[in-house]
Amino acid sequence: MPIKLLDTIKTRMFKRDGTPKNRKNRMMNFDLFYQLSYMSTIAVSGVPRDQIFQHAAELQCSAAEYFKRVELARTRLKYDYARACRAVGEPLQEEEMKGLLLRFSSSLISGEPEADFLTREARARAEDFENEYGRSLEALKMWTDAYVSLILSAVLVVVIGIVSTMIWKIETRLIIAMAGIAVATTSVGVWLIWLVSPKEPTVLRWPGSDEQKLGTKLFKFVLPAAVVISAFFLLTGQNLGLALVVIAVTIFPVGFIMARDDRKIAKRDSEVGTFLRSLGGVCTALGTTVNSALSRLDLDAINVLRISVKNLHTRLTAGIKSKLSWRKFIDETGSELANRSVGMFYDAIEVGGSAGQAGQHAAAFANQVALLRARRRTVAGPFRWLCMTMHTAVVVILIFITEVIVAFGGMLGKAQDTMPSVSGTPTLTSLSSFNLTGLDMMHTLVLPLVLIFTVANAIVPALAAGGSKYKILDNLAITSGISGICLLVLPKMAATLFTSVSQI
Repeated sequence: MPIKLLDTIKTRMFKRDGTPKNRKNRMMNFDLFYQLSYMSTIAVSGVPRDQIFQHAAELQCSAAEYFKRVELARTRLKYDYARACRAVGEPLQEEEMKGLLLRFSSSLISGEPEADFLTREARARAEDFENEYGRSLEALKMWTDAYVSLILSAVLVVVIGIVSTMIWKIETRLIIAMAGIAVATTSVGVWLIWLVSPKEPTVLRWPGSDEQKLGTKLFKFVLPAAVVISAFFLLTGQNLGLALVVIAVTIFPVGFIMARDDRKIAKRDSEVGTFLRSLGGVCTALGTTVNSALSRLDLDAINVLRISVKNLHTRLTAGIKSKLSWRKFIDETGSELANRSVGMFYDAIEVGGSAGQAGQHAAAFANQVALLRARRRTVAGPFRWLCMTMHTAVVVILIFITEVIVAFGGMLGKAQDTMPSVSGTPTLTSLSSFNLTGLDMMHTLVLPLVLIFTVANAIVPALAAGGSKYKILDNLAITSGISGICLLVLPKMAATLFTSVSQI
């Protein structure tokens, strides 16, 4: 029976092909850092070993899954914690998690206090996380530059295809291949940015702040409206440029609200660590409760979190349960970092730990993550505006060159029709290699390419910056508006240009 149950534990941890389920979990680095920070905070409170593992198994992160397996092995197989850690850790293919569980097993066997081991591991993991995050940012800097080069190369291929129709009669397959190369190059660029960007949760998994609640409600109406508008213009054959402008106006409110919420969350994250450290220090210095310590703090001196902290103090003073009051405080911030650091602080106090130590540990975790995210914004912020500028240039080049050449080809066709046909006299078409058929094909393919660039240049800045997925709508509103205006204005400009030329 024990052997079968241990096999069941291994089966749950692995896929049918033998690969671990969390092997591709891009959030493991951040979650492991949080897991160790939380466990060290609980451990220094002096709680028994079983409570440390129970609290670790209840966390909402990917690393907690392994400690759930440890608890299962202990309760069902009657293993001690050292043997359970070894039984769960040995078959793992994730080297970091495997090494942690095996080191934990060895520490438990040796009799080392859990607090000492977890504090040491948390500090080491904090340094590793900072180094890994820094390497990811360096790679992100390099690949943001590479993305711009890839998009410009894709546009260059398309422009070459357009111009080539004036030189020789290119086969349809070659024209489609050029457009396919542009699409493939753009897709590779988006994938590379996604691959090198640090993976970390920034906003709550549920709507918490006022902006998140409003944005979520609006999104339920905006998404169907955008689909209906797209279907209407597609079925009726209306101007694509007008459709893009209408879609941009439709989705902009949601994108703007969520982008503003994301900026507010960044400011709250930079202050939540300082608040917890100050609160814990006052609690320890005065030997009082959290509510009494809040009344001793100068709440007006708090900058970004002032309203949320005042609301927290009001709820605690009114006698509302402490857990519900802190949960509402987290909801008002809308931040996942606040959720994790405040949860770390609150749970440590609940099990009887020192508020000062809990505040120091939670603040160290929150401040380090906030500083790393600030470095990320210095990379992602300029890249976003570079993408918008590049998108404008790319769309203008594609549409204007295509319209100019199409107009020129139309003039040649009209000239051919107006010329008298004389037997034995060479026609204008025989004297020119202008490929009107290939030009029509390329003109048809330009519109899908514009749509692809519109979507890609909206997704990539959001991937580089991280945060709420709704921020893509903010970028998409801008790129759609640019593409729509270009599709409405540039064809008329090209037609006006050749009209003026024909009148000379």
